[in-house]
Amino acid sequence: MIRDYFARIKAVVDQYAVARFVLDVKVDFETRPGEQGYLAGLITFVDGSVLHFTEYLDAVGETTDKLMYAYHYQDAQEQLIFRYDNARHRPLLHSPEHKHTPDQVTETPAPTLEDVLAEIVAIGRWMEEVR
Repeated sequence: MIRDYFARIKAVVDQYAVARFVLDVKVDFETRPGEQGYLAGLITFVDGSVLHFTEYLDAVGETTDKLMYAYHYQDAQEQLIFRYDNARHRPLLHSPEHKHTPDQVTETPAPTLEDVLAEIVAIGRWMEEVR
C-alpha cells in the first residue's frame, strides 16, 4: 500500500519535473516497518521559489493516512508564501490541519501534493499545461 502511494506521488512529481517553470526536483522515499512510510522533497521553480514537503504515512487496509505533513512554499529570498501542516499550533486551533500565510493562520483540510502544486502554478501564473 505504501509503495502504491509512493508511485502516485512520483507520478505527480514527474509530471511537474518536465514543466518549463520547474528547475529541479528531488524526492526521497523511505519505506518503514508496519506499512509506514516517509517522503521528503524539494522542488525549485524558475523564479527561485522553492517548495519543501514532507509526509509521514501509515497504511491501514486500503487507506493511507498522513500522520504528519508539511508543504512549505517560500520565495527566492526564503520568505514564506504559504505553508500547510498539521503540527500542533499555539494558540490551539479546532483542527490540527491549517495553512500559514505571512498574515494569518487558517484552518483548512489537508491538501494533496497535487493541490499544492496547482496553487503554486496559479500564484506563479505559469499557465503551461502540465502533462
